[in-house]
Amino acid sequence: MTPFSNRRVLWFTIAAVGIMIVFRIIATRPSPEQRAKAAAMAAALRVDLLTRKSIAGLPPKPGAIRGVVMDWGLGRGLATMVAIDDGSVSLYMNPGGGIIGAGTKPEVAAAAQRFRAEAERVRNQFTARTSFPKPANDSVVFYLITDSETLGSPAIDWTTGSESSPLGPLNQAAQALMTQIRKAS
Repeated sequence: MTPFSNRRVLWFTIAAVGIMIVFRIIATRPSPEQRAKAAAMAAALRVDLLTRKSIAGLPPKPGAIRGVVMDWGLGRGLATMVAIDDGSVSLYMNPGGGIIGAGTKPEVAAAAQRFRAEAERVRNQFTARTSFPKPANDSVVFYLITDSETLGSPAIDWTTGSESSPLGPLNQAAQALMTQIRKAS
């Protein structure tokens, strides 16, 4: 082969690989219908948590906190993180996406236990709720799930630390749990 034909083969190969990469990206990108379906699923899971349908099958523990939920307003989206007392830990992203079953990882389980313990410590900051609006952008709201009711916190800025709010340590525990979930996935 001549140097000219070698270059032509090289450029043809590069172009073919580039085209395959572009088609691969297009083929794996979720369609608008898939994104809408994932968003609807994440919203339904959140409602099931906050209305206690998700814990209905667990053995009753009257008065005990069965789960702690953090809703984090992210512009047009919402992140919902949950730690249930049966070891379940999940993170739902709306619109679409999430991680289910992260509680099987030891680091996640330990962070979830700290999150639930901190929620118990600040339980007096919560009041009964029957509606669960999305928090404002960059705000978080925590919910405590019991067998008989859902308790909600006031909204706080997601950067709130222990020095500025009684809920600051709970927020820090939530952020630590989210970090462990991301590391484990």
